[in-house]
Amino acid sequence: MKKLLLATTALGLFAAGAASAAGPVVTVGGFADFQVGSGSQEDAFQNQSSAGVQNGAETSIYARELHTRTDTNVHFKVDAKADNGLGYGAYIELNADTSANDTESADNAARRTYLYVESGFGRVEAGSTGDAGNALKVDASTFARATGGIAGDFYKYVDLAGAGSAAFAILPGLPTAAGLPGEANVGYPGSTLAGDTHADRANANKVSYYTPRIQGLQAGLSFTPDQDERGTAAGFAGASDNGSFINVWNGGLNYQGQFDALTLNAAATGETGEAKDNGTVSSLNDDLQAYNLGLSVGFAGFTVGGSWTDAPEIGGVSADDVSLQAYTLGGAYEFGPFGASLTYYNSTVENGTVAGTDAEFQNISVGADYKLAPGLMPYVEVSFFDTDDNTAGTSDNSGTVFIVGTQLTF
Repeated sequence: MKKLLLATTALGLFAAGAASAAGPVVTVGGFADFQVGSGSQEDAFQNQSSAGVQNGAETSIYARELHTRTDTNVHFKVDAKADNGLGYGAYIELNADTSANDTESADNAARRTYLYVESGFGRVEAGSTGDAGNALKVDASTFARATGGIAGDFYKYVDLAGAGSAAFAILPGLPTAAGLPGEANVGYPGSTLAGDTHADRANANKVSYYTPRIQGLQAGLSFTPDQDERGTAAGFAGASDNGSFINVWNGGLNYQGQFDALTLNAAATGETGEAKDNGTVSSLNDDLQAYNLGLSVGFAGFTVGGSWTDAPEIGGVSADDVSLQAYTLGGAYEFGPFGASLTYYNSTVENGTVAGTDAEFQNISVGADYKLAPGLMPYVEVSFFDTDDNTAGTSDNSGTVFIVGTQLTF
């Protein structure tokens, strides 16, 4: 099945007989974002050293509560249409910041790059980009304002890696898009949550197919051969026991409907994958299996909704039966240029046979923004988070993150 998908994609991308009526058109866009953020948290985390030792010395990046941050991207869209009606093109999203980018991969100048072809039969994308499950999902973050509420930038201003062995699921969505929360002592991707947990592997090399939207329904399916491979041959990955996956299938079904003044948006998404195996201890690693259901309803400027995620397997040590359950709830209001939202996220990483190591996380985020001029939007956001790894000591953390900023979209 996967060989057939890759072969048909190649044919679609390089098929003969699709002479273009005009050359490709290139458009440039992007955004520039400037933030001032303040994160307050427990003293042990505020003063934690870069080595993760709670030594009480103000040596970490979290010792100062006030920070400034920029996030700048430039997008190049290439679009063309052949005489036979076939659309094709490419998308390139470049990081354009003056410091190391937020994906913790300073050697990768691009965040996403892919080719596409589309017709009345649907759209195929091939390259380093997000998957169908993430594109089609519905949860409280899909209508959140400001930086994105529970899926926004709050985690960049506090230490959510924890001092104990637990790692928390801090962002909504299916595991491969939100960052997998493995056990920190095993070193799984996602176990260190400082920085940007939208891991590089969320944009791993993949092939995706989206159906046309018919009667409000659209389906999508993605295949990722290796979650560790991204970009060029320099990104090739071999066998390992790092908690990542191969042969990942990810997809979903989305419905959008309009009933007089009422709007409805619903989705069911899921993913499955095989644990990577280097022939040593990978037999102890679980595979990947996760599902997500989401629904939102809008009326007269108000939107309410939420989602439920159940992941029986997220790649932890199989003897521990590591799993994830999470849900989101929220509401938003938009009136003219003004928008505001209240969103909530709750997750539990259950470590099964390892007593007392379940990792619980919750976050309440309130955000507001105002479209001051075309493309110019100042915003403010405050988030209240809490972590609990169900162990004795100083491993639990709680606090508040306040962000004010302005984004220019062009």
